[in-house]
Amino acid sequence: MSDIHGHCLCGAVRVTCPGEPLAAANCHCTECRRATGAVFATMLFYDRADVEIEGRTNAYSHPSDRGTTMTKHFCPNCGTPVFAESGGRPGMVLIRAGILEETDAVKPGRNVFLSSRIASTPIDPEIQGFDRMPG
Repeated sequence: MSDIHGHCLCGAVRVTCPGEPLAAANCHCTECRRATGAVFATMLFYDRADVEIEGRTNAYSHPSDRGTTMTKHFCPNCGTPVFAESGGRPGMVLIRAGILEETDAVKPGRNVFLSSRIASTPIDPEIQGFDRMPG
């Protein structure tokens, strides 16, 4: 698969990623729901060295449930959440699926933090589910 591309709402921040992510997940944790304003956040996991990010982002860091730090990057102009970094997964970047142009590349393989999902959120039974983030 060729590279996939994405950008924020205003186009000031752009990303280019290799076609195949290392993993993809829907996260139902409270922090991801609040950061995106949606019932869950879908993210594609990549090695940071393989992703090109153009433009300036602002960042907000907060503690994760594992005691590490999550840093969420967003466009300072339009506020679009673009990517995140986890202190528990150094060298990895989590690209927000909603910014991607090639939507066929978005194939979540797991739902995480189902223990904190909004009860009315439909869950695809074909996608592996976890109450928390698996090891």
